[in-house]
Amino acid sequence: MKNTLFYYYHITSDKIIKKDNYYYFYLDNYIYYLYQVNRPLEYIDELIMLTRVLTYSNFMMIIFNINREVLSIINGHYYILLRIVKNNKFNINDIYNPIYCPKEASNLKLLDHSHWNNLWSSKIDYFEYQKDYIKMKYRTLYQTLDYFIGLGETAISYFNATNSYLSKEFTDTLVVSRRRVNLDDLSFYNPLNIVIDNKARDSAEYLKYLFITDNYTYDFLDDFLTNLNYSTHQYGLLISRLLFPSHYFDIYEKIINESLKEKEIIKVLNRTDEYEKFLKYIYNFINKKKPILKIDWLDSN
Repeated sequence: MKNTLFYYYHITSDKIIKKDNYYYFYLDNYIYYLYQVNRPLEYIDELIMLTRVLTYSNFMMIIFNINREVLSIINGHYYILLRIVKNNKFNINDIYNPIYCPKEASNLKLLDHSHWNNLWSSKIDYFEYQKDYIKMKYRTLYQTLDYFIGLGETAISYFNATNSYLSKEFTDTLVVSRRRVNLDDLSFYNPLNIVIDNKARDSAEYLKYLFITDNYTYDFLDDFLTNLNYSTHQYGLLISRLLFPSHYFDIYEKIINESLKEKEIIKVLNRTDEYEKFLKYIYNFINKKKPILKIDWLDSN
């Protein structure tokens, strides 16, 4: 890999570390990441178009190779080199004050993930289709899938209702967001994690991350939710996204793809009651701040 790195980028590093689908190394005051790209090339094209029109961004810098190309072919796979300052840390203000999507990026269809109902419906249809396949091989998944599909369908209904009843507010400008929020690595600032979406997305994914890592207190939830300056529509979107159980579905898909053992889903199942309590707390806190559409089983009144 040292020779390959020098060949494509004229960069020399004494120690290159491999982890999962990427390599990383330290040079001067930076960390470099060489990621294998598993996204469509059209997505990468849109990503480059977006990053070119952003006037300010904390995302990792994309490093072009000696041919002035973003992608390098290494062992038959596409790779992209990214760079970030060593001491770069997560800043919660990047959630409170997201980067608004420039007008020049308004036609980036692959990056636009704002139509949650369509994306979620397709995902749930796929899970429904798989049920006969998993029945014998993955008994735990089969026995629990219906509950989480039900949560997902509730999320879709609430999303649709929020957009329908609050249509006058539906003028939110889309922002640069993340597919998922994970602060255990630097993916929050990885441009390969970028999507274009409503700003409620990152807030909801951050809250899910806090729950998944069991790294939350109700005092912190109070502070975080108080500092969100959202419209009623945006709060409704936040709740709909929290309702959609991506923390279950992400692990489900890894199990089906045989990159995780089925026993990993037990960690999610053991905290189902806690997640419902988590949802109820956030829903009722928001509802006192700015009344949103009612969900009977979450409402404490």
